[in-house]
Amino acid sequence: MPIDPAALARNLNTLAVLDAEHNLARAMQQLASAAKALLRVDGAGLMLADERGDLRWATASDQQTQTIEEGKEGLGQGPCVNAFAEHAPMAMRDATKEPQWGKITEVVTSQDMRAGLSVPIQLEGGPIGTLDLYSAAPRDWDQAEVSAAQVYAALAAMLLCQAAAAQVKGRLADQLQVAFAHRTRIERAKGMLMVQEGIDDAAAFERLRSAARSSQRPLIDVVNEVLGGQRLARPRR
Repeated sequence: MPIDPAALARNLNTLAVLDAEHNLARAMQQLASAAKALLRVDGAGLMLADERGDLRWATASDQQTQTIEEGKEGLGQGPCVNAFAEHAPMAMRDATKEPQWGKITEVVTSQDMRAGLSVPIQLEGGPIGTLDLYSAAPRDWDQAEVSAAQVYAALAAMLLCQAAAAQVKGRLADQLQVAFAHRTRIERAKGMLMVQEGIDDAAAFERLRSAARSSQRPLIDVVNEVLGGQRLARPRR
C-alpha cells in the first residue's frame, strides 16, 4: 500500500510536540495511534525488553492490539521476537497460512487480525524493543510500509531517550529503565569481547548471539557469563 511522503511528513510534524518528559505513557500511545492511522493498519503496539531480554507489552493503540501483545509476551513468539533478535523487520503476511510462527497465530486470529509487521526500536545500534503493526486482512507488507514503520520506531526511540534523560516516573518509565539496563549490559559484554578477541562491534554481537543460539539459552545469560569473566568457546571452523 503506497505511503504518501507528504502525509508522513505532516504526521511526524504533528508528533514533534509529544511531551514524553511529562507524560510518557500518553506520548507513546499517541505515537502508536498515529502509526495506525497513517499506515492504515488496524492496530499498533510497543514492546520493551525486560532484564532477561524478553519482550513485555508496553502500550497499544486499542484493546485488540493489547491482547495480542500480551499474548506475544506470554508465549515468547511472533514477528516481534524475531525482529528484536535479528535487528531487522519481520512480517507475518497471513496468520492462517504461516504455522512457523507457532501458537501466536491463534492469538492473532482470535482478535480478528491476520497480518503483522514488527520493526526493532534501536538505540546505539542495538534494540530495546519493537514497534508492532497489525492488519485485519492478509497483507503483503511492501518496502514503503516497512520504511515508514522504521521511521516511527526511530521516533519512538527518540521519545524514550528524552523520557530517560528526564527521569520520568511511572510503569512505562520503569520498563524503559529495565530495557536500557539490558541494553547497557549487552554493550559492556560486546566491549569486553572486542578487547579480548580484537574484533569489531558487529562481530562481537554476532559472537554473543551465536553462543546463545548454539546453547539454546537467552542472550542475556551469555552476556552475564561474559561480564562475569567467562570466555566464550571459539567457534568451530
